[in-house]
Amino acid sequence: GINAEYGIVHKTPMYIKVAVSVPVWLATFGLQYGVVYGPHDDQINQIFLQQPAPTVDAVAYGCLARITWAVSLVTQVLLCQFSLGGFINSLLSWKGWLVLSRLTYSVYLVHMGLLSIVALQMRGPFFLQPAFQMSIVYLGVLCMSYLWGAVLYLLVELPVAKLERVLYR
Repeated sequence: GINAEYGIVHKTPMYIKVAVSVPVWLATFGLQYGVVYGPHDDQINQIFLQQPAPTVDAVAYGCLARITWAVSLVTQVLLCQFSLGGFINSLLSWKGWLVLSRLTYSVYLVHMGLLSIVALQMRGPFFLQPAFQMSIVYLGVLCMSYLWGAVLYLLVELPVAKLERVLYR
């Protein structure tokens, strides 16, 4: 992470050709796919057949999953930084993300309170089996989090930022 940050801040030139960047992108996507969907069969066996995952698989996944994810993500960030991202770079650089990025801290502060309210309002146990029910709850909490996050941003964060700007000029 520190080496990647050094490369981003100091714009250390990377001499990677476009012909090499495409296989690197495919490799990083493959690694990320393996991290997300790799333990799928073990989880299915554990849930439905009550069979624990093999120890070698569990240990290997536990040791390598986070490192693999981090290295592939840093590689993708560096490829985008040095203009080898293609349409992914333009998608992630879209100006529409600025609105959501300004709300993220407020949403972070609000969402746990909303989740607590939802959990305390339930009349019975909540199971993850009906996917439709879970998606409705998720979308409801997401929308309410962004709504209350926008209110918190407009009432607290924005005025404090403007006040700091005036005080530190």
